[in-house]
Amino acid sequence: MRVLDRFKRPANQLLAALGLVAIVCMATAMSVEAASPAVATFEPGNITIGPASITYYARTGDTLTSIARQYTDKSSNWAALGKLNRIDKDSAIPIGTPIVIPGELLGDTPAKATVVAMTGAINATTADGNTLHLAIGTTVTEGTQIQTSGNSFLTLALADQSRISVPSNSRVQMSRLRTARYLHRPRTEILLLRGRVESRVSPLETNQGRFEVRTPLSVAGVRGTHFRVGFVGEGADSRIATETLEGRVAVARAGKTSSPDNVVLTKAKGNITDAQSVGPIVDLLAAPTLVPGGGASRTEYSSTRIGVAAVPGARAYHLQIASDADALNPLAESRANAPILAIAGVPAGQYFARVSAIDRFGLEGISSVAPITLLRPDGPRGYTFKVPGAPKVTGSDSKSVTLQWTPVTGQSMRLQVARDSDFSSLLVNRASVAGEAQLARPPFGTYYARVEVLDESGNVQSSSLAQPMIVTDQWIMNDGDPIPVKQGRTNLTQ
Repeated sequence: MRVLDRFKRPANQLLAALGLVAIVCMATAMSVEAASPAVATFEPGNITIGPASITYYARTGDTLTSIARQYTDKSSNWAALGKLNRIDKDSAIPIGTPIVIPGELLGDTPAKATVVAMTGAINATTADGNTLHLAIGTTVTEGTQIQTSGNSFLTLALADQSRISVPSNSRVQMSRLRTARYLHRPRTEILLLRGRVESRVSPLETNQGRFEVRTPLSVAGVRGTHFRVGFVGEGADSRIATETLEGRVAVARAGKTSSPDNVVLTKAKGNITDAQSVGPIVDLLAAPTLVPGGGASRTEYSSTRIGVAAVPGARAYHLQIASDADALNPLAESRANAPILAIAGVPAGQYFARVSAIDRFGLEGISSVAPITLLRPDGPRGYTFKVPGAPKVTGSDSKSVTLQWTPVTGQSMRLQVARDSDFSSLLVNRASVAGEAQLARPPFGTYYARVEVLDESGNVQSSSLAQPMIVTDQWIMNDGDPIPVKQGRTNLTQ
């Protein structure tokens, strides 16, 4: 038995070793099989995409010139590719050689902007000279020129969620709307021809995109910021004001982007650029605040007298009334040399006031935003029309829903329920003197309810916020806090 054991022990060790080899071979085969898709990406003619560049793997007959022509749209970029990839000659490249192509050299693909807010009369012309009729959701492409008239405003959204706001009496051209091929880096260029433009640019540090606002006198380039560019003065005295509200903005004279007098503006800084020089960096004026209103609430104001607390160094003030806290959808604006401003053409109701001070150079300072209620200043017999509270769901059953709100004593009211928050598609348009109404239960969906206050002629003098509500098969409920009502559209009536 001992002799057999002496022979059995090596045999068992050999079998164990063979088993281990088999396991290793199986594991190796499995790992090779699992890795084969990754290996396939490095085959000649394939591309891998990195955060700031792509890598192309050369195939038969490739040269630096042919690669530059195909991926950068310029054959002359072969020298830059050769230097980056340490290839001295523009000759045939060994098959499978990785060629790194930086994002700065990649060719472009067309991009677009979308209208997300607009008020008033706005003219737009495409690159081929055709008239473009703008509406919410309209697509704007490269070369389109946009002109706003008095009290007209437009906000465009880019694919990366950047926002371009064109205030009244301004003209801009979307001179470049593109993205870098493969990397989808935004390459945006706005040409300001008149007035002002305000940009809220999504952070570009991660994708190294480019966003520029050009004028006949200046270039402002950014990488993720909130800034304004506008004309100061007219004709031969025209200058360009650049104001940085967030982030950093590089400012140069037109055609002089490498000049030593160029500046970089950080938050709350601005400068004036003219045909001869880039002006020094100036601190922007601090954000002013509204003087408390004279209505029943400190936030109630007559549209003819909105007071602003004086800011030291201010020569003028700028006020915008908007339906949203970011002022992406302004409805009216006013400028005055004194800290008392008036707003025309906006119905009584609840809005947001955005106000800033302007210094002696023409630079507009930091803005403050506050919710306000505009009251009609000339009600009958000197009466001021109050703003009602938003209606809320207080009860429902299988056939009806009950809405209640705080009534305004002595004032005629009208309850409206709509499918949309700007009340362009009404389901209910009912006069009421009480603070309650019972309505037929609407179908499944989301709705909005508001109360309007009417004068003796039936004209709307003030309006509540809109209360969103959800209707399901089982219940009806308020959907969050009331929201401002979009203005500027004609409501339907029943």
